[in-house]
Amino acid sequence: MHASRPIVSLIFTLAATVLGAQTFVLQPSQTATVTESHTVALANGSKLTIKNTNGHIKVQTWDRAEVAFTGQFKPSSKDEQVKVVFESSPKGLEIRGEYPKHQSGWGSYRGAVCEMELKVPRNVLARIDNVNGRITLTGLEAKADCRTVNGAVEAERLSQGLTAETVNGAITLNQVRGPITASTTNGAISGKGLDGMGQGIELSTVNGALSVTMAKLEGSLKATTVNGQVSVDTKGAEHVSATKHQVEATFPGSKQIIHLSTVNGALVVK
Repeated sequence: MHASRPIVSLIFTLAATVLGAQTFVLQPSQTATVTESHTVALANGSKLTIKNTNGHIKVQTWDRAEVAFTGQFKPSSKDEQVKVVFESSPKGLEIRGEYPKHQSGWGSYRGAVCEMELKVPRNVLARIDNVNGRITLTGLEAKADCRTVNGAVEAERLSQGLTAETVNGAITLNQVRGPITASTTNGAISGKGLDGMGQGIELSTVNGALSVTMAKLEGSLKATTVNGQVSVDTKGAEHVSATKHQVEATFPGSKQIIHLSTVNGALVVK
């Protein structure tokens, strides 16, 4: 009986290894700008989390059950490189850039940068977080969540909706379908071919114009600005209430709510 215990223990150890997270680290040893790549298997429908601090994140889709990552690494003024960690688990895949930490008072210190480009399966559930850099997302067929601080958000040909947020940057949406929530503080918002698919659209900015062309204008629309004018194509609306700074209109075909707002800027809806 006692002889079987090490075997049982080994089985549990192997099982824990298989079921647990698997980690791969990509970090150039060179102290110059260099490009590195890595590929990780990922099934459609899985969760994909991408985190970066300095550098853009560009995501495109393809018909493979894997993620292909290409990073352009630029060292800091102290010759440090970003460490990119790939962590796979039963829940999905997380890719994150880990940056050197420094105390204040470094004067002219220039931080390391990693520009990330990825090809991903079309139906992954993507959560993308950045700090200093734009986010570009194309072709996803599952809902996406994108957030950055200093950078634009650009999304094209999404079919299941989007949540997008930035502080200092514009938001550009093209052919996005499904529920849409997008907000910025300092930047314009523009959209073409938007379709809430009956699930609603909410776009807001503080300092910037807002211009939207809808694929289908259906539901209850409220468009407001504080310092600027509102222009809405109300053709086909069942009810319209308009002032210089606000237009409310009801369009047949859906009960969805479309709420568009800016504080300092013009607002145009077609």
